[in-house]
Amino acid sequence: MDWAWRKGQRYGTILVDLERHRPIDLLPDRESETLEKWLEAHPGVEIISRDRAGAYAEGARKGAPDALQVADRFHLLCNLTQALQRLLERLGAALRRSQIPEAAPSADSPSAGVTADPSAMTTTTPASGPAKLNRHQQQSQQRRERRKARFEAVRAAHQRGLTQRAIAKEFGLTRKTVRRFLQATEFPEQAPRRRRTALAPYREYLEKRWAEGCHNASLLWRELQKQGYAGQLSRVKEFLQPWRSQGPNSTKPSRKLPGLRLVAFWLAKPAIERQPPEQQWVQAITKDQPQIATAENLAQEFRDIVKNRKADDLEAWLKSAETSRIPELNGFAVGIRRDHTAVVAGIEKSWSNGQVEGQVHRLKLLKRQMYGRSGFLLLRRRVLPFDPAVEARPSRSP
Repeated sequence: MDWAWRKGQRYGTILVDLERHRPIDLLPDRESETLEKWLEAHPGVEIISRDRAGAYAEGARKGAPDALQVADRFHLLCNLTQALQRLLERLGAALRRSQIPEAAPSADSPSAGVTADPSAMTTTTPASGPAKLNRHQQQSQQRRERRKARFEAVRAAHQRGLTQRAIAKEFGLTRKTVRRFLQATEFPEQAPRRRRTALAPYREYLEKRWAEGCHNASLLWRELQKQGYAGQLSRVKEFLQPWRSQGPNSTKPSRKLPGLRLVAFWLAKPAIERQPPEQQWVQAITKDQPQIATAENLAQEFRDIVKNRKADDLEAWLKSAETSRIPELNGFAVGIRRDHTAVVAGIEKSWSNGQVEGQVHRLKLLKRQMYGRSGFLLLRRRVLPFDPAVEARPSRSP
């Protein structure tokens, strides 16, 4: 499994003994040739659990042709979510018009006490004229303009004939980000940030007063003070700004579509595990977009196949995905067929990369302890419980 020397720029590979639960070696890159040479130097490997990277698949096939390759189930579901995200990005222009009524969070909801940061929300211009932006909203608007300028510069560089790798190097971006920019039909808006607010306990009261026609922030602030609110007037104004921007005739606040990556995660989740707002969003976008409704059904079927080890149903699912006329799921199905043996083994076998994630986390802690100044040999020496090269040397006589 790979780990980042520098995210989006340079990666290494960590090899873990899944039976003994310990790392056995560290490789300086994630090229197929490097893994192939390592496997040839260490014969006898019977099972290789890996992520979906093609370089690892090729290296394992050439270096240990008799070993059984097992595709990690977690990465299979991650690949599915990424395909759903690409679908949402393709339909982004239509999806951003979707709205649902804003409901007060219940006391036992994980989002209780959390509200969208008004400075990060995309607002519309009210009929009475443009709303005055506070300092946080101005800073958010400036950051958005910088992101948009970079987005347009990336697309312009692509039109000049630069490759995705060259563009990523020029702008200091990951190739995944460059690819997302190039596939998007319009500038992808950033998801609203979430932060805790002391106004959460008074949300229901504010919604009631707003529906009654009281849109005066100062008056509402004084009313909240009588109920025990100790915050500033400016916080109340920020809290009401998203509602105010919907126009003077609005009697019920509504919510804009959150980040597409988050929505893709909701589509891949079982309906029984979704929170009420998540389910509302899924119902809203699947009702308006038949392709998303089809993709959600296929995603739930694939998740059931992986979770319940139904390898026999995989072929039927692949045919359904290929005939769905959804390019993103077609591409996902092509990748599954290319790695079919490992995917089937991943569904049937109990092996996974779960513990490897923990080893990568430990590696990152050790790397950061040295403030990124360590060379590969020192980092390798600290990560491994023992150095095979050192242990193999004959001991010196005293």
